[in-house]
Amino acid sequence: MHSVLARLLAASVLVALCSITATAWLAAQSTSTSIRQELGDALAGDAATYRELVTFAVEHRDWNGIALKPGKGRLILATADRKVISDTGTNLDPGQLPAVPSAVIDPLELDLAQAPDSPADRVDARIAGPFQLTDREKGSLAQDAEIYRTRCRNPDEAAQAETTPTTAWGRPIVNVDRTTAAPATPSCTEIQTRLTTLTLGESAAFNELDLLVNDCLKQRGLPAERIKMNASWQPTATNTECLVNARRTQLRPYVAPPALLFVTDPAGRTTQATVVKFDVGRIVLVAAIVLVLTVGVSVVVALRMTRPLRTLTAAAERLRHGDDAQVDIRSRSEIGQLARAFNDMAAHRARTDAQRKAMTSDISHELRNPLGTIRSWLEGARDGMVELDRPTLTSLLDEALVLQRLIDDLQDLALADAGELRLHPEPVDLRDLFDQLVAAHPGLIAEGGGVVHADPVRLRQVLTNLVTNAFRYTPSTGMVRLAARDGRITVSDTGSGISAEDLPHVFDRFWRADRSRTRDTGGSGLGLAIVHAIVSAHGGTITVDSAVGRGTTFTITLPAR
Repeated sequence: MHSVLARLLAASVLVALCSITATAWLAAQSTSTSIRQELGDALAGDAATYRELVTFAVEHRDWNGIALKPGKGRLILATADRKVISDTGTNLDPGQLPAVPSAVIDPLELDLAQAPDSPADRVDARIAGPFQLTDREKGSLAQDAEIYRTRCRNPDEAAQAETTPTTAWGRPIVNVDRTTAAPATPSCTEIQTRLTTLTLGESAAFNELDLLVNDCLKQRGLPAERIKMNASWQPTATNTECLVNARRTQLRPYVAPPALLFVTDPAGRTTQATVVKFDVGRIVLVAAIVLVLTVGVSVVVALRMTRPLRTLTAAAERLRHGDDAQVDIRSRSEIGQLARAFNDMAAHRARTDAQRKAMTSDISHELRNPLGTIRSWLEGARDGMVELDRPTLTSLLDEALVLQRLIDDLQDLALADAGELRLHPEPVDLRDLFDQLVAAHPGLIAEGGGVVHADPVRLRQVLTNLVTNAFRYTPSTGMVRLAARDGRITVSDTGSGISAEDLPHVFDRFWRADRSRTRDTGGSGLGLAIVHAIVSAHGGTITVDSAVGRGTTFTITLPAR
């Protein structure tokens, strides 16, 4: 029980901690997002300023020579460590800069609010970096592209646009279609090769980028891969995040470093939303209160949950010692269902124990009588008081046969219980079987017939037991009828019948409606149990309908073949 309680408490505390952490993170994110949105709104009027600054950063490797143009408010450009680079106002102490910048000027990580048409990786497409071609290479490739467009393209291809697009570093983007045959001239083949082959400078830059991507993959425990160029001469890789990080690392030396842009009023006061400052002490206090409440509720719930479990544990201990193991749990929850199942199990075990004791007593009684008879006759013969003549030996043999039949019945039941009762089913003509039973039991009335699929020996054993039992409880003026119709076999009589309270027990072992009856008048009490076991082994069912003073009817239904 303690482990269940501990687990519940641990789970509750973990959930509380995760909830508090998630709530704080969401609050911080929401606040930061709100601030960024308001800052973006404030800067929206000076979007042109943002674009001009990004263009300057793309074309220069530092901020030397930058000159801000006055806008609606005061513009201040500062380094990442908040040193002023340019200011449209005067006399501003760097310590007076607003806490949050209006925008970050970084062409390698564009602000989507200010540049909504940015590429997916937010890297300015105008940055060439180490891929930049020389003027000679640009001129040569441009000439190749023009010749290919006018002379070497297949006549069946669609006409290319008059203006050939180029990459940021000056390479013409020409769709060289290798699926159709171009004019078979050496010059066109060479031009195709030059248009689809990296220059020495591009190759070196491409290899450098490949190394940076694979360093990133290695740090993350991912397999290495070879990056590729797409039709627009842009590098592609499976891991997009590593590719973006690698591109930013490679291109960083070729652009100006990130700078902070502040938009203030002429006096230098920020026009943006006030930054929310989190009270750490208050957050810790609230978190502690939530944890205390969580633990308290968890303890109450856990105790209510574990109390019935402790009751069930105590009941199981009583059940192990054979005492009354019923539990009084009225809950409708899963634990209540478990308690009801436990009570059913305890009641079933009590019934099983009672049946086992009764069965042991009945077996002892059934064995004692014939064995006592045989023993008394043998002792009398040994002492010379009884002569072992033919009638005496016949009587002893009858008692031995009684024991044999009882042992055979018990063996059949044991095999049925173990699922090892062997059957040899085959088509059985019920009319022939009924004629045999009529010959063996004068007075039996047989009607109907048909063919069923069953073990003929076992089926005859079933019907013999039922017919014999019917004659035993039917007076001489009564009637026993055996009938078959539509695959259903009935054995009915007009005997004394069975009371309603005894009907549920007719197939119990060693059961007799009249406990005063002996084997001679009531059988061993195993016949109907064997009948039920054999029918069940066939996959069939047997039912009984009876009324006191009106007779009894047993109905056997065997499955179709």
